[in-house]
Amino acid sequence: MPRCLIVDDDLDSREGYSEYLRANGYVVDTLEDAREALGTIRQQRPDVVLLDLQMPHIDGWELLRQLRADPPIADVPVVVVSACVFPDDRARAAEAGCNMFLTKPCLPDEVLSSVQSVLAMSNLRK
Repeated sequence: MPRCLIVDDDLDSREGYSEYLRANGYVVDTLEDAREALGTIRQQRPDVVLLDLQMPHIDGWELLRQLRADPPIADVPVVVVSACVFPDDRARAAEAGCNMFLTKPCLPDEVLSSVQSVLAMSNLRK
């Protein structure tokens, strides 16, 4: 079963997406703070990360930069799910290394579809 890590300070997003992904066969872990995310990704090596951009302490852009700079985990796919919708926000996320960008609010079906697509692309590269 694929493992997904959701990093989002919004409880409703974490709960809604995690319930839907679990119902569709995923093992899901959640974090509300990006400060713990790198350690968790190193330990658990999720198949995909769902990441919000606007969070306290460490934002999603910085977490992405740190993740991509860490060779053992640099290839973990990341789907950004964010209310940051300006073109510059998308460009910054792409430059930082996200694999896909979804705009909040988005339906759980969209999240599931994006996760499946990113995992399929990741498996093709292996």
